[in-house]
Amino acid sequence: MAGGVINGAYRVPLSSFEKSSTQLDKLTDKPVIVYCRSGNRSVSAAGKLKKKGFNRVYHLAGGILAWQKEKLPLES
Repeated sequence: MAGGVINGAYRVPLSSFEKSSTQLDKLTDKPVIVYCRSGNRSVSAAGKLKKKGFNRVYHLAGGILAWQKEKLPLES
């Protein structure tokens, strides 16, 4: 990802999302923030999680690029 990931984030590539998203099933009632590099692909992932029954899904507008622009912390 462009320069790192948000601290504590799970990496689930959209290309393998259907298989990998089962590891997130334990989080269906917890807040989940979905992001990608620019904020475009994560919209699709957020929709898929909502269809799977996730109740509190949020999309990071602008993606990791917006996060970096605000100089927020990242793991490498």
